[in-house]
Amino acid sequence: MKSEWSLANKLKNQKGDNMVKIVGSFEVNDWAHWKNGFDNHAEAREKASIKTIYVGNEIDNPNKVHIVMETPEADTMQKFMQQPENQEAIKNSGHKQETSIMIVCSD
Repeated sequence: MKSEWSLANKLKNQKGDNMVKIVGSFEVNDWAHWKNGFDNHAEAREKASIKTIYVGNEIDNPNKVHIVMETPEADTMQKFMQQPENQEAIKNSGHKQETSIMIVCSD
């Protein structure tokens, strides 16, 4: 997965009330199947303090997904995705992890 997770260590130590935004894009095998799995996993994301700002797909390529998430720290999403139960959900959703690009942004 291509990512800017390395910025997590730099941003992790920043003080303040600003939430970190994760802007991501990736491909899936089937949009409807992936979206159903994503929606069904909402409670797990909420428990991890991950808020979905936007999720959608491209008009010309419905299996190309774009997301914007909000997290309390830069590495929250990375830690979440590394947990075995979440890795299994990602795998079962048809998410093609090798196509993932995740960019960590601050306000």
